[in-house]
Amino acid sequence: MKRAQPNRRRGTPTARQLRSATPRIAAATLKPAQLLALQAFDVAVRLGSFKDTAEALNLSASAVSHRIRNLEAALGAALFVRNHRAIAPTAEGRALAAATGRAFAELARVDLPAGGTPGRQRLKLKVFPLFASAWLIPRLAGFVAKHPDIDLAIETSSYTIDFDVEAFDAGISVGDGSFPGLDALQLAPLKATPVATPALARRLKLREPADLARAVLIHVTPFPGAWPRWLERAGVGGLKPVRSISVDNYVAAIQAAEQGAGVALGMSPFIGEREQRGTICRPFSFQSSAGRYFLVHPPLARRNRALAVFKRWLLAETADLRDPR
Repeated sequence: MKRAQPNRRRGTPTARQLRSATPRIAAATLKPAQLLALQAFDVAVRLGSFKDTAEALNLSASAVSHRIRNLEAALGAALFVRNHRAIAPTAEGRALAAATGRAFAELARVDLPAGGTPGRQRLKLKVFPLFASAWLIPRLAGFVAKHPDIDLAIETSSYTIDFDVEAFDAGISVGDGSFPGLDALQLAPLKATPVATPALARRLKLREPADLARAVLIHVTPFPGAWPRWLERAGVGGLKPVRSISVDNYVAAIQAAEQGAGVALGMSPFIGEREQRGTICRPFSFQSSAGRYFLVHPPLARRNRALAVFKRWLLAETADLRDPR
């Protein structure tokens, strides 16, 4: 006798059909060629050049151009305005770049064991040069000795970190405490005051801020308002120095001042050792607030064990900077 078959109404989905209706995995919707094209696109947006992108990815410029043209064809939109020597993203390109930047940066921040070694972690930090050279680097040996399982990768830059496009776990930046969407831990207040060699201060007879009209002022390019703000607060806002020179960070500015090139803005408390050595001095007693150093990171980084360890160490080590005695 034949076994009775279940009565299946027309149009009722089978188990196999139900499985096939499961939403597709996002990563599986992109072909390898599309992923490589998105990588080339994202690098090109950041560098502004197909040639530089080719060098960064170890490709030919024509290969980069080909990948991006295929991506444009697939999307049905131009992603770049191509000029003779430069490229610039279109509105569609900027919208796509916002997404690819966040995606690639988040992938690069994935907390994998450093070098593939189990039990080890790498912490990638972007640090302002002055904080790195005057405070962090001299104390790194202590951190390494206490935490041999954490490898630090430190890059210095005078520009505030952008976690949407940069693959760092955390950064040490200057600000007023307003870092939307980020966790921020205050490390140290900054006070700006002019510094010069004792010999230069004597030769120019620097006794009050107005005397800076006789000096060469050393500016730091990423902070064009630093000197004007200090001069304004010192009561000599209209002062015109004999000349100005510019460097790209405060470490270079202090080094130039130490060589007698001019007067730089020193950032207390990070100039104390140089003052003790006598390579620079403060001609005036007046100093003004220049912001504060903060350790900043995305909220998701709270789960990063290496960062949690580093934060505890940093908070303890900088206690004297926040509350000088």
